[in-house]
Amino acid sequence: MKYPILRIAEDGSVPSKRLRVQKKTRAFSCTLLRSVCWPSYKSGTGKSFTATLRPIFLDYCGTESEHRAFTANLRTGRVASLDGDRTHIELLRSDPYVYAPPQRCEAGIRQIVYLPELFDLDPKQTNSETIAVVVMPPAALLNSVTPAELGAVSAALKLTNAAIDQERARIEAENVKRASSEDWYSRRPLAMPERLTLDIEALCYWALVARELSVRLDARTRFPIPQTPEFRALLLQTLYGLRLLALTDGNPLEALQAPGSYFYGRSSGGGLAVHGPGEWRANDDCGYLAPVALHIEQAKLGELLAELAKDYFNV
Repeated sequence: MKYPILRIAEDGSVPSKRLRVQKKTRAFSCTLLRSVCWPSYKSGTGKSFTATLRPIFLDYCGTESEHRAFTANLRTGRVASLDGDRTHIELLRSDPYVYAPPQRCEAGIRQIVYLPELFDLDPKQTNSETIAVVVMPPAALLNSVTPAELGAVSAALKLTNAAIDQERARIEAENVKRASSEDWYSRRPLAMPERLTLDIEALCYWALVARELSVRLDARTRFPIPQTPEFRALLLQTLYGLRLLALTDGNPLEALQAPGSYFYGRSSGGGLAVHGPGEWRANDDCGYLAPVALHIEQAKLGELLAELAKDYFNV
């Protein structure tokens, strides 16, 4: 597994946009474990190999001396170059990044840097007319999923497949009628929707993310959110279905998204980009689950919650 190296030149220089090789100079370096970017929320600069990323979350490690020097320079706003690439990472001093208390690990010291407005359970400012939140729980929390939470998402999946079966029956009957049409174009059969198949890990991911997202939304919105496992599962499924979530490629629940056309697989929330250790067809998630992000207006969220509450409570 290849672990990329972040380097900050002592003189503050960055690799040339024309040359891949950085000029020889003393540098401070650490190993990149995970960087999460949300371009539609916090955009960087440049394109392709010359991009400067401004991540919303950064996780790196190094020896005590490496960590101390690298972090001190990163705090000043200096740009870190990604080893073997012309991509850079920059944490603007004007942004309210939080440097979590360093933790000891096998490599030495591990450091996490993040934007509290997105990740904190209970943010300081909650009077904004827009809500932005990111959920990226550690994989170890999958063990905290309760039988009630797992049962709620399993029931939601069962109901969804029952609705798909009804739609498949309707389409099958329609295709029988179309087959007898004299118009060759009208004889073409309609496509059948596929039933959803989720393994136990995906179901646990659904239950965990539903819990974490609901709790964080409840702390950020002025509208009440029922904190029952069933409503949480329904809320997350609806956000997926309406394509309001920003996701990474290969999200375990991307099958819950309503099919699109040209933009299939994308959502109105944009996408999340994760950089970290990896090789061809192999990646190290460094203990994190796939992140999910939501950026929505308070009023729109209120309308959505009201509609879901009517269905949930049969009002």
